[in-house]
Amino acid sequence: MWAYVSTLSVHKDGATPEECEDAAGVVPVIESDEPTDGAVSVAVSDGASESLLAGPWARLLVESTVEAVRAKPEVLHSDSGFARVVLDAVDDWDEWLAAYIAGREAEDRPIKWYEQPGLDRGAYATLLAFHLTDVGLWHAAALGDSCLFQVRSDRLLRAFPVETAVALGTSPALLNSRNRNEGLIASKAGLANGDYEEGDQFFLGTDAIAHWFLSEVEQDDCPWEVLRDLSAIGSQEAFAKWVADERASGRMKNDDVTLVHVDLG
Repeated sequence: MWAYVSTLSVHKDGATPEECEDAAGVVPVIESDEPTDGAVSVAVSDGASESLLAGPWARLLVESTVEAVRAKPEVLHSDSGFARVVLDAVDDWDEWLAAYIAGREAEDRPIKWYEQPGLDRGAYATLLAFHLTDVGLWHAAALGDSCLFQVRSDRLLRAFPVETAVALGTSPALLNSRNRNEGLIASKAGLANGDYEEGDQFFLGTDAIAHWFLSEVEQDDCPWEVLRDLSAIGSQEAFAKWVADERASGRMKNDDVTLVHVDLG
């Protein structure tokens, strides 16, 4: 099965691109207009802005997760397997944080006393991991409110892990970069799986676009049509303009927005 994969992202109003706390990772790395014939692994994360270094933690989470899932897809078959993927990222975080602190010192910008409590508490983020096999099946695992939508024959077939707009609250479960409690992580994780057919589309996104998507579905609209068209254009500028228009209309909240589209059409 041939798959086209595209990633689009835009930061919140009032922030810079460097301050975006969303992250997405895809393997294999391919251009959006070039199909891949084989397995695809995707991870999406939304860093919690209330925590220090949420953006770097989200980026590390997706990078570590897609490589882990690519190497051993069965980690998404159980909540304990997913938890072990997260714990590997926590180990990587320790190394990243040590390098960050050393870099600050080398630049004569040592960690301030008021930053230390935030570093001690750790960074927080959601995580959604997805693997499309080459034998007609898919598996996903999630903690938090980054969402996956599967569309078939112009209807929403599956929404995971959140199924209604109202369920996308302001206090989702989050992964902490200091948490090494495998059982706790596993207990909060959700799992999903299914099959796919030619023509199916998968949309993975952080909470702002997930809320918009579900709200549109609940009004009997077909939000996948506009997202499919934006993905086909493949322009970050066009995506940013569309997001700005949706924010201005009140249909989308002002937050970082990230979308990964896996098109099997």
